[in-house]
Amino acid sequence: MSQIEKQKIERPLNKALIICNGNPPPQALLKQLWHEADYRVAADGGANLLHVLNLLPDAVVGDFDSLHRDVQKQLPEKILFHVKEQDTNDADKAVRHCLKLGFTEINLLGADGGRQDQFLSSLEILFKYAPRARLIIWTPLERMEFILGTWKETLPPGTTLSLLPLFSGAEGVVSQGLKFELNNHALLPGKSPSGVSNQVLSNPVTVSIKEGQLLLVVQHSTDHT
Repeated sequence: MSQIEKQKIERPLNKALIICNGNPPPQALLKQLWHEADYRVAADGGANLLHVLNLLPDAVVGDFDSLHRDVQKQLPEKILFHVKEQDTNDADKAVRHCLKLGFTEINLLGADGGRQDQFLSSLEILFKYAPRARLIIWTPLERMEFILGTWKETLPPGTTLSLLPLFSGAEGVVSQGLKFELNNHALLPGKSPSGVSNQVLSNPVTVSIKEGQLLLVVQHSTDHT
C-alpha cells in the first residue's frame, strides 16, 4: 500500500489546505484556515514557514529544491512526498496530491507575492482543476476561485465581488443579489461588459453560467493584513 493510500484511509476527505512558498500569509488568516482544514500540505518550501511557526503539516509535497535541508531533516519521513518531475510547479504537485486523496475543496495560501508569472501560474492551476474540485487562493484582502455551473453563497451586503473572464470566458451568465445584475450576458476577454467591482446587495448571491468558467474574486469580510 502506498503512502497516499494509507493517508486516504486514515483521514476524512473534506477540506485541504496547501501552504505555498510565496509571501507568508497573515498569521490570523493562516490560523483560521489551518483550524478549518482536515488535511494540511506544505508545497515544498512552504514547509520552511511552517517550521518557523512550529506547525507540522500532514504532508510535504514537491521536488524539494526550496525546502531547507535542516528543516527536511527534522520532518518525519512518512510525510515527505518527493515528486521529481519538472513539468509542473510545486503548487500543482500539491494539488494533485490532494486530488488523489479525494478532497473536493482545496485552499491555497502563500500563492501570491513575489514573481507575478508564478502568481499567474497559480491562477492557471485553479483554472485547470476547477472541473474536478473547488480550489481557492487566499490573499490578505481577497479570495479567488474559478466557478462553473452554479455558484451560491451568503455574503455581507456591500462586499466587493468581481467576475473575470481570465484564460477563457463564459456565456449565458445570470446573477442575483448583485448591484449590477447579469441577465444571460457573455463575459469574454477584451469585450464589454466588465465584471469587475460589483457589489453584494442581497442574499443569497447566485451566479449561474451556461458555458465556460469565470474567475470569482471576493473581498474578505475581515481585513487580515
